[in-house]
Amino acid sequence: MIYYEDFVCKALGLPAIPKKEWDGTKSFKVGVGVIEMADGRECYGVVTFDSEKDEKPRVTKVFTLEQFVGIKQIFVVPEYMDEDVEHMDLDDESKDAAKRLLEEAKELENEGVETNNELPKNEYFFDNVTNDEEAAAFIKDYNKRNRIKGRVPTGHDALVMRLSVIYSEINNKRKK
Repeated sequence: MIYYEDFVCKALGLPAIPKKEWDGTKSFKVGVGVIEMADGRECYGVVTFDSEKDEKPRVTKVFTLEQFVGIKQIFVVPEYMDEDVEHMDLDDESKDAAKRLLEEAKELENEGVETNNELPKNEYFFDNVTNDEEAAAFIKDYNKRNRIKGRVPTGHDALVMRLSVIYSEINNKRKK
């Protein structure tokens, strides 16, 4: 029995463990490995392999605290929307179809998206906020008005990042 199949599938957004076994040489971004644990059990985990950087496949995520000792098998997760159609193992007719599908997908991604993504010139995103103390007060008030529980960030970068999220939320509400 191999443990944690459902955890791996959920983490990678897969319906099931892939069937294609790794050839032992080609690089892959994501794979599902059968990991051998120190106590002899086997479990599924997430693995990767870059032939330019790695000597052997690396385990990037396991769903147990026990120590693992090796990888028994690797199943490569295919990259479905690989945009380099010329290097796909397809005939010319299928390559043309894949190119058309990619173009349609890009059109659908951009459909209904406004290109006016202008950010305000103020580093703090809001005209009435000019320093870290005002930013902290603004965030505290925003959290209170919107019933958001959580602490107010203390560092400058964290304050600015939280203000950018608030700015984005307010603009999204205005568009609706």
